[in-house]
Amino acid sequence: MFTTEEITAFVGAFVWPFIRISAMMMVAPLFSSKSVPIRVRVLASVALSVVIIPVLPPLPLVDFVSGEALLIAVNQVLIGAIMGFALQLAFNLFVMAGHILAMQAGLGFSLMNSPQDGVQVTVVGQLYLFLATLLYLAMDGHLILIREVLNSFTVLPVAAHGISPTGFWMLVSWGSEMFRSAVMMVLPGITALLMVNVSFGVMSKASPQLNPFSIGFLITIILSFIIIYITLPTLWPYFIRIMDSIFLLIQNILDQSAAYNAGKI
Repeated sequence: MFTTEEITAFVGAFVWPFIRISAMMMVAPLFSSKSVPIRVRVLASVALSVVIIPVLPPLPLVDFVSGEALLIAVNQVLIGAIMGFALQLAFNLFVMAGHILAMQAGLGFSLMNSPQDGVQVTVVGQLYLFLATLLYLAMDGHLILIREVLNSFTVLPVAAHGISPTGFWMLVSWGSEMFRSAVMMVLPGITALLMVNVSFGVMSKASPQLNPFSIGFLITIILSFIIIYITLPTLWPYFIRIMDSIFLLIQNILDQSAAYNAGKI
């Protein structure tokens, strides 16, 4: 016969890691895609939880029908969701960069449904998202994220406390970095298109009868395709820097939260 403490320890050893991992799966790129069925995400979370259980630190013995258990579950959801959401910001950066370039190039009218989140984005933004996804898989980013989730159980163990207020603020503050990086990524293309529009403006003033704006729209679109083709090789080093920054952000959030909780205790 099993005692109540043994049953609680056996079930808790699976439940707490599963909650954190499944929350990450529901938010992180690739795993949270609309094209991935929920059953696949749940099965992946279960399989990953079973694999990492033997290497986890000791988990707390908590009655599942209690306020403390509810608080622990909420904190596990927040930890996993924040880790996945931080990485989602990096992917949205590329979508935003493509959207900015498309609006400047006159391609803002070309929209398509994104398989990542099911909303309409510009074709250029979707192109950048596809490239970011391929680069993410090429650098084994999904495996790095799983490793970070595993390390989070050591840095921020399962307990009734989780992410600190400063950790939330660090995540929100990175939003400004997302906007800045998106603009810097497409700044060469925006500058080139601006020079083209300025040239057409000068031509229209010098010779109004030519009406250069009648063909300017077509030329701008053609030049935008050329600019996109030329700037594509620069995405790889830029993507590496963004990923390094995101994973460093996740580590800083976990470390700061652990220090805050240690001082709080």
